[in-house]
Amino acid sequence: MRTRAVLAILFLLPPALSKATELKQQTLQAWEDYVRAANTRLEQRATGKSPFLWVDEKPERVEHVRASEVLVAPVDSDNPHKVPHGLIHDWIGAMFLPNAKLDDVRRVLDSYDRYKDFYKPLVVKSKVVERTDDHEKIALVMVQKAFSVTAAVEIESEVRTVGPNSNRVYIVSNSVRVQEIANYGQPTEHALPEGHGPGYVWRQLSVSRLEERDGGVYVEMETIAMSRGIPVALRWMIKPLVESLPRKIMLATLNNTRDAVGEETKAAMMQGATPR
Repeated sequence: MRTRAVLAILFLLPPALSKATELKQQTLQAWEDYVRAANTRLEQRATGKSPFLWVDEKPERVEHVRASEVLVAPVDSDNPHKVPHGLIHDWIGAMFLPNAKLDDVRRVLDSYDRYKDFYKPLVVKSKVVERTDDHEKIALVMVQKAFSVTAAVEIESEVRTVGPNSNRVYIVSNSVRVQEIANYGQPTEHALPEGHGPGYVWRQLSVSRLEERDGGVYVEMETIAMSRGIPVALRWMIKPLVESLPRKIMLATLNNTRDAVGEETKAAMMQGATPR
């Protein structure tokens, strides 16, 4: 989402998979097919052919988020999706921010230079590379530790924001450059060529949907990322991590967003500004 653009990065694979690999054309084609289908679903939500919000698909979801719960779930039961030489991880999360305004949330999600403060320790560097009225290009460096491996990735993403009406906004962030960083934090640290490396993350797409109603703002985040596949002999060891880590990252991202919105709104009020 124009937001945590890449906070979706999963860094799913432990030391046994740290050996370098190469992104295959078959894998890339499977990603493009999956993203095409995801964009179709996004368009259906934006045009009213299906509910704009995921929580509105089931009344109990609305009840849970209105009761201050944060919901996180895989998009469907086939998750991660197995593709040739890779895996596609697709997770969605939702929460409700009472008394918030749409611009309160957007003020945080648009502050890309401050992601390293809002979303630490996952995001360690963040900057805006390019900005126009309806488009941004941002670069984030994210670090995740699992077992004895430190996975570091620099992702450059193009971000666009669309407002179907004054109360709704959706934000799409699509990676245009993904480079894994070898020996992160050491004197020999260096970026690997695109499509080469351990394969912690090869591609990333994130979508945020915001709707102001019911005295607050509904916030939904969907993150889709592609990593290398898991060798059959190692699935027994890695499967629990693949299932639990994306949920934890999504939950942390939503909670960090809620905290940042609260702090930024409070700071604006203390300075005598009226949040829009």
